[in-house]
Amino acid sequence: MLIDLFADCKTPKRIDKTLTDETTRVIRELNKAWTLFNEVTDPYETESLIYRMKELETHYSYLIKEAKLGKIYNSEFIGGVNI
Repeated sequence: MLIDLFADCKTPKRIDKTLTDETTRVIRELNKAWTLFNEVTDPYETESLIYRMKELETHYSYLIKEAKLGKIYNSEFIGGVNI
């Protein structure tokens, strides 16, 4: 299944493996931070993880913006979900 995010775009799409790899890495790290957040009891560690998750979410938003501006897609990786 392929979701075409740029159906109205006249420029050709391309796959940027580096960008999709970085996005996958960020999602994996965000999941790891979320798991740790649910397990820790120390308030300082909790606060640290909150900042880390916010950093990763901001970086993820940046990567998605770059992908949309560059008309980049990967047929196996759309919007953070492997299909």
